[in-house]
Amino acid sequence: MERTKIVRKLFITIFLSQVLVSTVLAFDYSRAEEIKYDVTYLGLPVVRVEVENSPIAKPDSGSYRIFASAKTTKFWSLFYPLENFYWTYLDTLGRPLIYKRIIKEKSYENSSAQEFDHRFNRIYYEGDTAIDHPGNLQNFFSSVYKLREIPLEYGTTDSFYINVEKASWKIKWSVEGIKELEALGRKIDCHVVDVKFESMNPDAKRLRTDALSYNLMSEDTELKLYLSNDDWRLPVRMSYKLTPFDIQAKITKFPEGY
Repeated sequence: MERTKIVRKLFITIFLSQVLVSTVLAFDYSRAEEIKYDVTYLGLPVVRVEVENSPIAKPDSGSYRIFASAKTTKFWSLFYPLENFYWTYLDTLGRPLIYKRIIKEKSYENSSAQEFDHRFNRIYYEGDTAIDHPGNLQNFFSSVYKLREIPLEYGTTDSFYINVEKASWKIKWSVEGIKELEALGRKIDCHVVDVKFESMNPDAKRLRTDALSYNLMSEDTELKLYLSNDDWRLPVRMSYKLTPFDIQAKITKFPEGY
C-alpha cells in the first residue's frame, strides 16, 4: 500500500513536468530559451526537466519549436523509471501544428505523432485517424506558451481545449493576483494562474497512455502556475495541491539573458 502511494505521488510530479514540459507584456517568439526545472516532493527532486525552444527558419515547419525532456532522478527511478521526450511545433499564431513524443516508462512505452488542423478543429493521428474537437485547440506545452503571450490581469479568465489520447479536456484558467517568489537567489513578482480541468467525454473509456495523462487528468486537479510579471513571462514555479504537502516544479536554470 505504501509503495502504491509513493508511485501515485510520483505520477503527479511527472504531470507537472509535462505541463512544463506549456504578456500587455508578452512572450517573444523570436527568442530562444533553455530552461531547467526540478519537480520536488518534500523538498526532494523527483523528476528533472529540461526545456529548449527556438524559432524555426523554414516556414513550412512552423514558426517555433518546443523540446522538453523529463527523467526521474536515480533514487526515484527505483520506484518508477521514466525518460520521456516531447516536441511541439507552433504556427505563426502560437498554435500547435505538430506534436511528437517518445514515452519510456516502467509500465508503458510508446512513440506517437499528432497533426493539428485548426480550420476544422481536428487532430490527425498516425494511421490516418482523425478526431474532431472543440475549438481553440492546444496541447500541454503550447498552452503554457499561450499564457505567456496574452495579457494577464487580476480576474482575467478564459479557457481552451487540449487532447489526451483522442479525448477532449477543457482547461479553464483564471488570474488570482501577483505573488513574490524567490528563485535562484532572486525575488520575482509572478502572476498566479489557477488551472482547472473539465472532461468533455466523461463517459468514454479511457485509452492506455502514459502515467501522467491517465492518472492525473482529473476534474479534482488543483494546479497553479507562477509566471513572471515581466516581458519574459517565465514559468518560475508550478504547484500541484496534494495533502499533506504540495508537489512543486521549481526553476533551477534561467534562460540566458534573464
